[in-house]
Amino acid sequence: MGCVNHPNAPVAATCKSCRASLCGICTKFLDSGEDCDMCAPLAEANALRKSRIRNEESRTVEMAQTTTTRITEEEDRQKARNKDGLYIKGGVGLALLMLFVSIGLYAYPDLRKSDVQLAQEQAVIQLEECRQVFQAIGIRLSEGEIPDSTMSCPGTNIPNIILRQGSKITVSHPNPRQFGLVELYVTSDSHRVVMEGQGQG
Repeated sequence: MGCVNHPNAPVAATCKSCRASLCGICTKFLDSGEDCDMCAPLAEANALRKSRIRNEESRTVEMAQTTTTRITEEEDRQKARNKDGLYIKGGVGLALLMLFVSIGLYAYPDLRKSDVQLAQEQAVIQLEECRQVFQAIGIRLSEGEIPDSTMSCPGTNIPNIILRQGSKITVSHPNPRQFGLVELYVTSDSHRVVMEGQGQG
């Protein structure tokens, strides 16, 4: 089988996300591997997210090292002045508290996000997961197979709608409005996922 978009073109790569066969023109070569046009934006977004997490981790480590240095200096000053050890213990306790708070904010970044932001991010993730399911259905259609009812979007209990018009087969999502869309479907003619509504086209 040739490229999913250009059947006569030789296959140069396979999309690491949806496993679609791609020619050189359709392949997006990213640092994380080869992706198709549809999967590349999510792969780039994931790479950006991982980069941000690494940067946040570096800042947390640097903060911990700075805190440790300050604790050591404070202990040395207190020992030199031969003062009561209670002050040192209090400073160490405060520094450890700051360190635990910093690690907590790093480990649970969603605590700083509003419910609206979390809901929007979850909606984007669910739509992308559903798009990947329909892309897999498109690949099955391109291979002349009829997808079974188990190939449905996560969180959708109603089976997809399969419509046959002569040799053309259309598989539609039963409730695209849960994603804010008017239509979400793929056909045996183009094998491309169509998402219409709210700026989609």
